Amino acid sequence: MDVTIENLSLHYGDFQAVKDLSLDIADGESIVMLGQSGCGKTSTMRCVAGLEEPSAGRISIGGRAVFDADAGTRVPANKRNVGLVFQSYAVWPHLTVLENVAFPLRMQKVAKAQLREKALTTLRTVGLEDQADKSASALSGGQMQRVALARSLAMEPAIMLLDEPLSNLDARLRDDLRVELRRLQLDLGLTSIYVTHDQSEALALADRVAVMQHGRIAQLARPTEIYDTPASASIAAFLGVLNIFPVQPGTGHRLVSTEHPLELVSESAGLGDVPASVSIRPEHVRVTLDRDAQVANAWEGTVGVTVFQGATTRCSVTLDAGPVVEATLAGSAVNVFHPGDRVFVQVDARDVKVLPDEVPGIVPDLPAAEAPAELVGAGQAGE
Repeated sequence: MDVTIENLSLHYGDFQAVKDLSLDIADGESIVMLGQSGCGKTSTMRCVAGLEEPSAGRISIGGRAVFDADAGTRVPANKRNVGLVFQSYAVWPHLTVLENVAFPLRMQKVAKAQLREKALTTLRTVGLEDQADKSASALSGGQMQRVALARSLAMEPAIMLLDEPLSNLDARLRDDLRVELRRLQLDLGLTSIYVTHDQSEALALADRVAVMQHGRIAQLARPTEIYDTPASASIAAFLGVLNIFPVQPGTGHRLVSTEHPLELVSESAGLGDVPASVSIRPEHVRVTLDRDAQVANAWEGTVGVTVFQGATTRCSVTLDAGPVVEATLAGSAVNVFHPGDRVFVQVDARDVKVLPDEVPGIVPDLPAAEAPAELVGAGQAGE
């Protein structure tokens, strides 16, 4: 079912966790809300679930208003038909896997003759049919998360809400379950809202990514657009761009760093008086022993450290002009460049992106230490 959020606001005392947020989610669409702790992503999801009462705005699911501050509509969480999967598995260890999945079906008064078969069908969907009669306490972390997912799927929710469900798993298992979650979402046509601070997770699972900052959506776009053209330098930094250099005001294609005697050439022009920075992805940086005269940006420097990462090598180079540039090089460059080597760092003009420091209208809040206590900490309302 489709979900519409209109002018949603949520206050905790004097602190505003969500600020006049509007978002339309199509039937069967996967929206990932991506952002740092305290940005309002979990608070928004909890408002949709009915676990928080917004201060203002309207939320509808499948055309039915479940919250409307002006009309006084407040549908309780257990009447919204939403599936919830949290960071903690919340699996009952004293029950079998089948009993865990069957629990919401019992609450829905499903006939006993159908209950076991429906629960088994759902377990088959997540690949756990052969574990049905095992005690839930005997499962691995990844299996427990699948049980939690199956339990939510069994009730055939109108929408699925997932709050960092993979963050407690090891890296390999997270990668595997990302693929599995995306397959399920596509196969079942699930409308879903997925909350995470992990950019790789967001790019893998989303039809569209909503990057949240300070209680607002700073950028809403498809994963490829978010990755290729972040709307601000602060978003680029959050997405893992390591080379971000503030530049002096101007409108030309030749830019000057405000912190170092470093000139950069970009195909995009400066932004005038808007505070701006240039962003260079590490994979767009080339490290060479000789300078290519055809490259617009070429700076001499000294290798600081090289780190072998399997298919790639990360290389840090301190430029003679002062800044450190990070490069992600293909293959085992750790055997080519060593600390102390003199090299050239080269970047094409098309890969030097000029970005505003912040998206217009996105104003930072109080530091996290000054935010209300209930907003601080993983899994709490203010995330």
